Amino acid sequence: MKGFHILVAVGLLAALIGVAPASAGPAVAVGIYSIAACKDETTVVVNGSSTYSNNRLDVGVYYKNEKGQHVLLKQVYSPAFGAGSFMMAVSLAYSDNAATEGETLRVDVQLQALSGGAYVDVGPLLMQNVSVADKNCIGKCTVTVDTADKASTSGTLTLRSHYGEWFRPEGRLHGALPVSAGQKVRAVFVGVPCGWTVRAWYYPKSGDKTPKMLPSQYWPNEFQANSLDGTNPYTTAFAKALKATHPTEADDPFIAR
Repeated sequence: MKGFHILVAVGLLAALIGVAPASAGPAVAVGIYSIAACKDETTVVVNGSSTYSNNRLDVGVYYKNEKGQHVLLKQVYSPAFGAGSFMMAVSLAYSDNAATEGETLRVDVQLQALSGGAYVDVGPLLMQNVSVADKNCIGKCTVTVDTADKASTSGTLTLRSHYGEWFRPEGRLHGALPVSAGQKVRAVFVGVPCGWTVRAWYYPKSGDKTPKMLPSQYWPNEFQANSLDGTNPYTTAFAKALKATHPTEADDPFIAR
């Protein structure tokens, strides 16, 4: 893709949008939970609910050409699913036309329902811009870290592969995100080897500067990155953080001295 440049980004915010007709007929609610965009693949996680008996997602990824026009890079339809709540990951691979660093992609998501033998659009068309990380993600996994509460102090959120001492922030670094005091976090880390055990660590810049391990909903079990749901929602809370034991790594660049 000549002339295609992409910005590096780790986290994305997502809003849930609800649509309910005034009548007692079918109703839907749909939102983009998270997006992870890589050089060769974009994974979109969509959540919501539908009272239609047969649904699917129409997901497209667009890049902007030299004339400023949005050009379809890849379009994918999800498998059909029934009524009720859903959370579904849709992966769009484009390795034959791989992206490079520098420019933002646009992701479109449309919920469709089967009517009269054909799928028709229901609910709103969701559009969100996403910047592509400089990683190849086909065959890799992504992990979304959500915090249920707000950070009490500014710092840095990291995702690391877990090995070594359990309560020390050791392991390969998969990404880091600055966090401001009073901020909730939704961060998407891309290119994590599937099956690796990972942990989220928070490094405060003030007060007690000891790194804090953020436990997930899987605690006390180990958390392994896998492709079952596309982004592995990792829900945690700053208030439940566990202090790292000492000594910490002497050259850890995220520890405030």
